[in-house]
Amino acid sequence: MTAPRGPGSGAAASRGTEIQSVARAAAGLGVVVDSPHGLTTTEIAKATGLTVSTVHRLAHTLVSGNLLCREQGSERFLPGSLLLRLARKALGSSGVPEAADVLKELADRTGETASIGMRRGDEVLILLSVPSTRPLRYTGRPGARVPLLESALGCAIVAFGTDPVGQAAEVLTRSGGDGPESWATEIDLLATQFRGYAVLDDPHDPGLRAIAAPVIGASEHVRMAVEIQGPTSRIPEDRFDELGSVVRGAASALEGLPISVAFGDF
Repeated sequence: MTAPRGPGSGAAASRGTEIQSVARAAAGLGVVVDSPHGLTTTEIAKATGLTVSTVHRLAHTLVSGNLLCREQGSERFLPGSLLLRLARKALGSSGVPEAADVLKELADRTGETASIGMRRGDEVLILLSVPSTRPLRYTGRPGARVPLLESALGCAIVAFGTDPVGQAAEVLTRSGGDGPESWATEIDLLATQFRGYAVLDDPHDPGLRAIAAPVIGASEHVRMAVEIQGPTSRIPEDRFDELGSVVRGAASALEGLPISVAFGDF
């Protein structure tokens, strides 16, 4: 009996250059890896669209190859030792450990929380954060998504991006035209270009301020930025150039690291 096509198999079966069993294995591994507590065969089948019998055979084959393992005392499957080894090797070549070191140095030098963010549409995804060690601090939110122009990271990315500043301001403020809101945003973006870094007070917490600089990628492409964020009392205007220079140095240190690949930005 032929297994019905589902999300994990139909696409593979429709492309003659792919091996269906490998595509199914990849789909099964993917849903297990994305699950925080592992999955049963029934749950894997539901997530991939494969039959339970197909998943049962597939899971046991992956267990024999150490790509999956069985959770002791339960029916759940977890990532196996070989998969974990592959993950560690991939992480080691992803630039993430080096990026974490750059953030740690930035946090130590400025005393503030340091973060890296990547543009995803009209938002910034916070990738990594190293918190300040001071009692009063911003803790950072890895995994959070923030509207582009509500973060210094987003302002830095947009200001040094490929879109003309005026056009970017108009689109991102959703003003629908050339209005006062987009004018103000355009001025802020031009100021960011002039300084080489963005400064932004948190629109939801006036007591927080951030300074961010763009991370220039290959072909001058800007998709990421690095920032420090902390209380406005510790980031006064007379320290902007001093702190901005330190943040720009961190951004330069991050250039060339394949961090975006590790987080799925292809």
